[in-house]
Amino acid sequence: MLHARGLLAMMSIVGPTALHDAVAQGYPARPIRVITAEPGGGNDFAARTIGQAIAPRLGQQWVVDNRGGAGGMIAAEIAAKAAPDGYTLLVYASNIWIIPLLRRDINYSMAAFAPITWVARAPNILVVHPSLPVASVPELIEFARAQPGKLNAGTGGQAGPGHLALELLRSMAGVDIVHVPFKGGAAATTALLGEQIDIVIDGSAMGQVKAGKLRAIAVTGPRLPALPDVPGIGETVKGYEFTNWWGILAPAGTPSAVVDRVSRELSAIAELPDVRERLSELGLAARGSSPKVFTDLLRTVA
Repeated sequence: MLHARGLLAMMSIVGPTALHDAVAQGYPARPIRVITAEPGGGNDFAARTIGQAIAPRLGQQWVVDNRGGAGGMIAAEIAAKAAPDGYTLLVYASNIWIIPLLRRDINYSMAAFAPITWVARAPNILVVHPSLPVASVPELIEFARAQPGKLNAGTGGQAGPGHLALELLRSMAGVDIVHVPFKGGAAATTALLGEQIDIVIDGSAMGQVKAGKLRAIAVTGPRLPALPDVPGIGETVKGYEFTNWWGILAPAGTPSAVVDRVSRELSAIAELPDVRERLSELGLAARGSSPKVFTDLLRTVA
């Protein structure tokens, strides 16, 4: 791996375009560490699905490093402090730009990252335990209004996508539902299976829904092809929509040649039928993008 002084020396000899190509061709020379949140969640599922497809194309291992907790904040902080050499990447959901706005105890900002590409987008799923006498959004709202503060909703963490989707529902529907943050969506789903909470808003529960162990009563955006009979919350609460996305970022300062190489490979595998099918199992719609398109998205939402 070339250091900054070596890069400058080479640039003066071969020029920026040739250097860009040389760096891209030489990358990667060792396994790539991919940091994400807790095992079993949407971030983790996306990271591992992508890894299976991209590792052969890169000729190196794609090693997923799970760092759960604090709504994904721990994973983001670790990635932000990593060396900008292309050997540490971050798979993260859309709350990466929200957390710095809501919390003072964080040690990163969006300036700490170089956006690489979108990975997927999808709404969250509103899931209840079958023992709860609620089978639709109107029934949920009626129940919550009749018994304020009785329902407990688990999400993947404070200021995470599920939490934000819940707060939007609380505000727009005028209901008092208690938020219970977990280390991740998988942990919240486990708690729901054990009837420790009443609701989960997260995509991690998809497998349990398909197994018939939990009941999906709504999605937070447009209907999903994987759950065509499950309506969007917006079909009851007019104007409601919360769609989550996942993307891959590198530490700021990562060579543009590396960013471009990873972006090209990821955009290519996003079109592969088997990758699209696997992501759709969790309700995720695969998509790739250039670094510029992903950067523009972040600027728009932030």
